[in-house]
Amino acid sequence: MYQTFIGLEIHIHLLTETKVFCSCPNEYGSEPNTNICPVCTGYPGVLPSLNGEAVKKSYQVCMALNCHLNDTAVFERKNYFYPDMPKNYQISQFEFPFGINGYFDVDLGEGNIKRIRIHDVHLEEDAGKMIHSGNRSFLDYNRAGTPLLEIVTEPDLETGREAELFLQQFQQMVRYLGVSDGNMEEGSLRCDANVSINEMGKGLGTKTEVKNLNSSRFVNKALEYEIRRHRRVLKAGDRIIQETRLWDEEKSATSSMRTKESSNDYRYFPEPDLPPYRPDKDFLKDIESTVPELPLARKTRFMEEYSLSEQNASAMTADRYTADLFEGTVALGSSAKQAASWISGEVRKQINATGTELKDSFLTSGKLRSIIKMTEDGKISRDAGKKVLGAVFSEEREPLEVVKELGLEQVSDTKELEKIVQDIVDSNPKVAQAIREGADKQIGFLMGQVMKATSGKANPRVAQELIKNIILKQE
Repeated sequence: MYQTFIGLEIHIHLLTETKVFCSCPNEYGSEPNTNICPVCTGYPGVLPSLNGEAVKKSYQVCMALNCHLNDTAVFERKNYFYPDMPKNYQISQFEFPFGINGYFDVDLGEGNIKRIRIHDVHLEEDAGKMIHSGNRSFLDYNRAGTPLLEIVTEPDLETGREAELFLQQFQQMVRYLGVSDGNMEEGSLRCDANVSINEMGKGLGTKTEVKNLNSSRFVNKALEYEIRRHRRVLKAGDRIIQETRLWDEEKSATSSMRTKESSNDYRYFPEPDLPPYRPDKDFLKDIESTVPELPLARKTRFMEEYSLSEQNASAMTADRYTADLFEGTVALGSSAKQAASWISGEVRKQINATGTELKDSFLTSGKLRSIIKMTEDGKISRDAGKKVLGAVFSEEREPLEVVKELGLEQVSDTKELEKIVQDIVDSNPKVAQAIREGADKQIGFLMGQVMKATSGKANPRVAQELIKNIILKQE
């Protein structure tokens, strides 16, 4: 019987205007080698200057991960030669990073929460990017020097699926914090996975590191492949080689890349051009005030406070903007059930149809509450409410204004509807007789005629009551 140990090394690009040690723009998608300067390309004699916004966002993550914050954080040079690192060293943190000894609770479903220890959180600069084409390679240094936060877990995960869930929920957390967009496809969130297996009770085995993982699903698949490979090797009486391996999605397999380096290979030493960073109490108090209620805590509260199912609570806390919209709509008077129904249904359809994220739309809690109330009061139909939602989602408009402009207000006046219903019943005597004899389904036919006659504006509840009452009077 084997025991599995999985640890993750996650890198996130921080959302800052400029790079971490220079004033070059921190932008994705610019023309190659346009966002560069002597500092980030390693010219002799230049000096780095620490980006304060990158430091703040780093501490937000440390606090969200429940880390112990070091009194003194030290930047160090990590020395290695590679074409995408023009200085031949990387400014990073090693012995004294911003945060250590934290934890992150992963929701495995059905109330099962697993606590994963965080080894450390440290800030460093990213390398450039190599583009390979045939027998030639190109270098783009735009990414060199962008602020990169690395989060290292302890080997507490045990399956590929647990690692996938960890990564998904970590991504959700950094988006709640607003420190990174967490987009794995664009490389603003990257993950390397370390895995080893050993006989039960014997501790860690020899690990391999898997790279080239650009989705949480690939993390799962690559780790499950490696676990199976390790078992085959050990059962055959061979030994695992400590190495770095690449995931190949087309082959659904990993392949050897190089032997795994140890920290000694990098010859760390303190960065002479950057003094140690010592956060004071006021700074830490200010950072703490910016950390919002995080997804798992908010989901748990929504289940308790609003009696939402786990599925609905997960949907309502999928991102910070959805959670704020839900809670704001409820605070204005909508029931939790109605608010969740509209958000998970019609609002989600608008997001998918328009390709516009909720945060970029014109929809507010006040507007959504207004639409829900108008449908509940019978002022407009549910279908009309959908049209109104579509208009206010994409444009800066008020719901009532849209209702009046499109003529969507339902006809609920009994006297006005009574004459229409009477004419329709009189025009369909056989249908009326069938209803009197118990064929209630025929009411739907008459309702259709009423809706046609009123261009869909008749209040269905009022119209149906009138149909029943008029037919009963004719008995």
